[in-house]
Amino acid sequence: MKNIFLKLFFIFFYCNFFIALCATSLIYETGFLLHLIPRYDWFALLIFCCVLNIYTFHYFLKSRKANTDKRLQWYAENKVFILTLLISVSFLITYLIISHFNLLFSKSNFFWSLFIPVLSIAYSFPFLPGGKALRHIGWLKLPLLSFVWSFATVVLPVFYSEKATMNLPQVLSLFTNRFFSIMALAMLFNVRDYEEDKKENVVTPAVAFGTQKILFYGKGFMLFFNLITGLLLCRYFNFHFTLQYIAVILPALFLFLLFHFFRFSRNEIEFSILHDGLIPVKALLLIFAASI
Repeated sequence: MKNIFLKLFFIFFYCNFFIALCATSLIYETGFLLHLIPRYDWFALLIFCCVLNIYTFHYFLKSRKANTDKRLQWYAENKVFILTLLISVSFLITYLIISHFNLLFSKSNFFWSLFIPVLSIAYSFPFLPGGKALRHIGWLKLPLLSFVWSFATVVLPVFYSEKATMNLPQVLSLFTNRFFSIMALAMLFNVRDYEEDKKENVVTPAVAFGTQKILFYGKGFMLFFNLITGLLLCRYFNFHFTLQYIAVILPALFLFLLFHFFRFSRNEIEFSILHDGLIPVKALLLIFAASI
């Protein structure tokens, strides 16, 4: 029984079900805050499947090289399962796209419906000279990840909504707040991946300036930007009560603490729970704020 539980536990985290659920929570946060119609369950499922496949594909490609990383070793030992999962989820993605083809590829949505998935795949797929992907361009990693996550979970749901009118300041403030919250988390992951990026000659900010400087200055800058964009949320979503302000400010403070108490000694699963886990926590807090 214990062995079965451990196998399911590793599948849940190593096959990226956890991060896919985190991304899905952002879709429901967006839908709730912006009052999107009709129901967006299909798009939440699509995002879940896409995130699961993109991240799993990313690690699958990395596992093809000799590596001592536990996750990549697990991938190398379970290739058949990984490939089966990727193919199965790809069929589900295809079904969702065909079922909502007219909406996804309407005249106004066509470009972004293709651009974001292609950009996401290009992040890991080595299509550049020298067998490099976009992730190997270190300075692109933070803004690219932040943009793709924010656009896919804020702007695309708006595009696919049938709501007649949309409050542009609300959309922009939510997008900006999400951009900087994802950027803060991505910065922490860059710090964790310092040795790997340095070995592969990927010049991220952490490699260029050193991990201690990024942690020291990052906690101040990210606190500032997340607080400012949080206050914009309060303004444009008409949050006036103390509890609403607290719900908006708490995630920024949590990010500050993640920078301040950063530990390299945390294993990958512990790191993921602590850092990626802030995504659904933030989503629930904002849903709570909007429901008051």
